[in-house]
Amino acid sequence: MKYVDIETGYYLKDSFGRCDRESKCGYYHAPPKENKYYLITFLFVESISDKAYRATESNGHLHFIPTSQVLDKNGNSFWITEWWLKTNGIAYLGHQSKNIVSNKVGGSAVATIATASPVAAGATALSEPDKASFHSLKLLDQLYNEEPVTENLEVYLNTLFTEKQVFKAKQNYLLTGTTMFWNKATIFWQIDQNEKVHAGKIMLYDSSTGKRIKKSYNHINWVHKALKEPDFNLNQCLFGLHRIKEDYSKSIAIVESEKTAIIMSIIVPDVLWLATGSKQNLKTRLLEPLAGRKIVLYPDKGEYENWRSKAEVIKKNGLKVEVSDFLEELPLKPGADLVDYYISSLRENAGNAGNAHS
Repeated sequence: MKYVDIETGYYLKDSFGRCDRESKCGYYHAPPKENKYYLITFLFVESISDKAYRATESNGHLHFIPTSQVLDKNGNSFWITEWWLKTNGIAYLGHQSKNIVSNKVGGSAVATIATASPVAAGATALSEPDKASFHSLKLLDQLYNEEPVTENLEVYLNTLFTEKQVFKAKQNYLLTGTTMFWNKATIFWQIDQNEKVHAGKIMLYDSSTGKRIKKSYNHINWVHKALKEPDFNLNQCLFGLHRIKEDYSKSIAIVESEKTAIIMSIIVPDVLWLATGSKQNLKTRLLEPLAGRKIVLYPDKGEYENWRSKAEVIKKNGLKVEVSDFLEELPLKPGADLVDYYISSLRENAGNAGNAHS
């Protein structure tokens, strides 16, 4: 006998059920007793054994999910217990949820699953997602001014630009060094146009190459996890959003990488450079504060069609968005961005200048 989701009419995964053959093999595996589940979609998922999955969030954070905490899965989307999500600091409020209620049908136990909409109109139980969590400006000031740490990315930037240029970029984006999780890591603060600190994204870079360290695993995490705030409701905004009030005459350029936004702000300072932080974060909601401004998107090499498609949706919501195909026309590797192109050009020009004087 299998368990059925009565909302959709589909069976749950095959491992849930009871053997009702005459031979009475004794097999019985019910869905987890936890009665509330949320639908979470991950960027990458891999089954590492019959006991656990390895899943990567769109922000790069890695999780190991016990199969005992998974009700069902479809591709990279999992129905996961609320207890596990809360314990591991994954934002889940506002996602589609299910409640399991035990019933008896014909003497056999079945699972009745009630499905709730993510945010129903007029609902009170699901109104919590609107209550985003924020870090205090005092915390930002403490880490940026009172406890300064020279981080690897700053060291790398100083090999490309003058100390004055790097210092100005650090000030513009409040680039902060930290020892949270890794020594000499970088905090990229997500601060909105009203100076509310939505998040602090922590990443570790190689001071020689400027590349993010991915050996063994992606070195990405969050300030709220370092501070052990399990109830922190992550509600991201664009990186650099706090800068949009500096000059209303400037057009706005949006890239994927925070590092790219910082470097491009040095190379092309007459444009305001913002970053989504991931290709999945190009969403209407995140761009809404830019209404009325001229916006140009610069997708990484190979992502043009993806961002162009998303831009069409964003335009329908009244935003002025263009998508540049600049990188698509260049002989670059998939995943290359504006910085890869410009840094290569800078070094080539420096090399030519050196040869001219030799």
